[in-house]
Amino acid sequence: MNKGKIFKLAKGFRGRAKNCIRIARERVEKALQYSYRDRRNKKRDMRSLWIERINAGTRLHGVNYGNFMHGLTKENIQLNRKVLSELSMHEPYSFKALVDVSRTAFPGNRPPAQKEGLAAIL
Repeated sequence: MNKGKIFKLAKGFRGRAKNCIRIARERVEKALQYSYRDRRNKKRDMRSLWIERINAGTRLHGVNYGNFMHGLTKENIQLNRKVLSELSMHEPYSFKALVDVSRTAFPGNRPPAQKEGLAAIL
């Protein structure tokens, strides 16, 4: 790469990394390596965030994430994790309907046990 391109990419860097060509070239190369790597890591991070949100939503209804997803696949409901997480946050009634469908499809999804006596008060 020529000098102009390097300095254009190094715009916003701190210290001599923005105006000294040798240091700027090293920092720009490293920045490009980081951006390549993190484009892939971003996908991984978003997927785990969606799974956490779905799990939180399903546990409110007494089902864990794995059983919920298994019930959906048995019912052939093909919603991706991004859509499911959005539903769990913004459409709680629709999400509850999905949880109920999943619960009927997979017997491992039992409704939360009702506590009796003193345990119900505490």
